[in-house]
Amino acid sequence: MLKEKELLILSHFRSDARISLTKLSKITRIPVSTIFDKLNEYKKAKIIKKCTSLVDFKKLGYEIRMQILLSAGKDLRESLQKFLVQHPRVNTVFRINNGFDFLVEALFKDMEELDEFMHCLEDFNPLQRKEYFVMEDLKREEFLGNSGVLGITR
Repeated sequence: MLKEKELLILSHFRSDARISLTKLSKITRIPVSTIFDKLNEYKKAKIIKKCTSLVDFKKLGYEIRMQILLSAGKDLRESLQKFLVQHPRVNTVFRINNGFDFLVEALFKDMEELDEFMHCLEDFNPLQRKEYFVMEDLKREEFLGNSGVLGITR
């Protein structure tokens, strides 16, 4: 389990991964060398898996965003997973339970692209499929970015 100061460092990086170590040191009153060492530790232990940016896909022309629940027969589950993981329009794939095998987030420029993707899914003969259009992000990637939730003061 991480200590309060370690959670504080992670919390600030969840809020802004581009914050300089010097600025973070001033805010947290933790020495720069300690922050540097902790970040390297987190990367080595794979606590920090990847530093990335959240993108507004609509501004890039991807107007359609869907969440899709899928279940497949045991004989096609592995090949469906491979298809989903490798498909360029699929943003995220989760393996889930409770009657479904996968939760998929996919993005499309138009209905034609969406239709092509859905036809490809039919090749895997899904036992169940439910689709939901994502209208708006109300909260995304905020856990541990708001240190107040954990009782930590910045």
